[in-house]
Amino acid sequence: MQTNPDELFDEVDCSDRVIASKTRTEIHKNKLRHRAVHAIFFDSGNRILLQKRSALKDSYPLAYTTSCSGHVDSGETYEDALIRETEEELGVRLSLGDFKYVGKLEACEETGWEFTKVYVCRAEMRFNPPSDEVASLDWVGIKDFEADFKANPRKYTPSFLKVYEFFKSKCDVLD
Repeated sequence: MQTNPDELFDEVDCSDRVIASKTRTEIHKNKLRHRAVHAIFFDSGNRILLQKRSALKDSYPLAYTTSCSGHVDSGETYEDALIRETEEELGVRLSLGDFKYVGKLEACEETGWEFTKVYVCRAEMRFNPPSDEVASLDWVGIKDFEADFKANPRKYTPSFLKVYEFFKSKCDVLD
């Protein structure tokens, strides 16, 4: 799915209250606060699922990011966006009950000025990501992943590094 510069996002204030509806282009160009969701998937062996972004992405093409992430569209809830993004990026339909809510990150430069709700999911399923969204999905051991992102942070989106740091502060991977 190609990025649509005219899709609408809600601009929000510093308390995450909607103040306007604006295009993706206007939100990003002017660094306005808006909303996003991120989900981190783990398998039963506690490997993390890394998503390598498609080369077609308008930001951070071919960088690694959370298992699933995306903007909350104008008028949409965080929870509805989570379910939609999981289907769009991973090709699977899950319900809210499949996820554990971790918490909400404040909008900041590292998140691209996105208030970000973070979720975790245990997954033992086959994914079917569209090639225009996702270059690859890779299950990686936690220790290998953490060593790599510390040694090579430029391989990862800034929002992913921030989200993972937040996740680690709130959860034990073995929960």
